Amino acid sequence: MSTLVKALGYIVVRGPLDEWRTFGTEVLGIQPVEGTTVPDTLFFRTDDRSYRIVVVDGEPGADALQALGLETASEEDLDQLVAELGVRGHKTVENPELAQRRAVRRLVTVDDPDGNTLELYYGQTQDHSRFVSPTGVEFVAGDDMGVGHAFIASLDPGAAAVFYREALGFRLTDTVKVGGELAYFLHCNPRHHSVALASVPGLQGLAHLMLEVGSLEDVGRALDAVKAGKAPLGLELGEHSNDHMISFYVVTPSGFQIEYGWHGRVVDEDWTVNHYTAISNWGHQFPDGRFFPSERPL
Repeated sequence: MSTLVKALGYIVVRGPLDEWRTFGTEVLGIQPVEGTTVPDTLFFRTDDRSYRIVVVDGEPGADALQALGLETASEEDLDQLVAELGVRGHKTVENPELAQRRAVRRLVTVDDPDGNTLELYYGQTQDHSRFVSPTGVEFVAGDDMGVGHAFIASLDPGAAAVFYREALGFRLTDTVKVGGELAYFLHCNPRHHSVALASVPGLQGLAHLMLEVGSLEDVGRALDAVKAGKAPLGLELGEHSNDHMISFYVVTPSGFQIEYGWHGRVVDEDWTVNHYTAISNWGHQFPDGRFFPSERPL
């Protein structure tokens, strides 16, 4: 499956660093990067890349998302992507200083239709040391899958999906009816989706970031940490209808949520696009016991 964007390589958010360090290590099991030279910034690893999650010091809030890092496989692919964006009238800006801060070879920014900053790049630094999770988990990440997926609350998900498909080359995986509106799930590699777009009342920007781990036990232990009071629970354990991810949701110190899951589906060239009328097969109740609304197909 060939697209110019290879993966959601990293994510940049704003939030309180001390709270994130505790939350990241004790709940998520992501590894903080020590001794960096970038001020007021905390980097986390989930694999052999130098980082996957960047937290810039600041107040939590609905606008906590600072950037999505979209990786290309080569400089030639980056140049082609920038050229195609220009043909479609999208303004791009090359930023060598930001590329240095992000530890990548080159970096170009562009805004999506909702104003979210996308950092298009190639050549992220590999860390020479082995990834070591503070809680002993392994993440499903790497060159072929990226950090996970980002679920974006969009003012016009259909228009945003057109941009991600036509301007960036993502492919539609499936759609889900959520609260009477269509949500779009898009892939650029074997991960079921790297970007999802939906209308979420009262929210614009990052609704959640999904991190996938290697076992159901890893999910259960992280859920135990949340139930022990280390972070607020967002949604109880459940299985999504379209990607089959068994997961729970936890609220981050920035205010958005982390979907922490296992057993996500993968796609290939023969994938058939489907439509779903419920977001989950089972579970995923809110802490007060409510379920997501669903609609009967007939």
